[in-house]
Amino acid sequence: MRAWLMRNGLWKLVSGKLPQPTEGGNEILKWKTKAEKTASEIYLLVESDQRVHFRGHEDDPIKMWKLLEAAHLSKKLGARFNAYDDLFSIRKQDSESLVGLRVRIEKAMQAI
Repeated sequence: MRAWLMRNGLWKLVSGKLPQPTEGGNEILKWKTKAEKTASEIYLLVESDQRVHFRGHEDDPIKMWKLLEAAHLSKKLGARFNAYDDLFSIRKQDSESLVGLRVRIEKAMQAI
């Protein structure tokens, strides 16, 4: 999603690098229009079961992104260690296909 927002020129707003102007009515209107577009794009791109994370903040793309980030990115050292430990301990089971092994590896990579 971050790459999609960057490609469409909306990431600077979400990341806070494009702050809301304090003066100039036209500039404020342009920023608010861009913020509405960004919020709607995030809402539409996120799966419906993930929208619970930013319920009540659908008009604030910066808050939406922070809430999604808090829900999905663990910044604790122990969680990272455990995720890497899980990945490096994966071994192919005798009855497991290579496709099944690949799926388990991809899930472990997503956890990281």
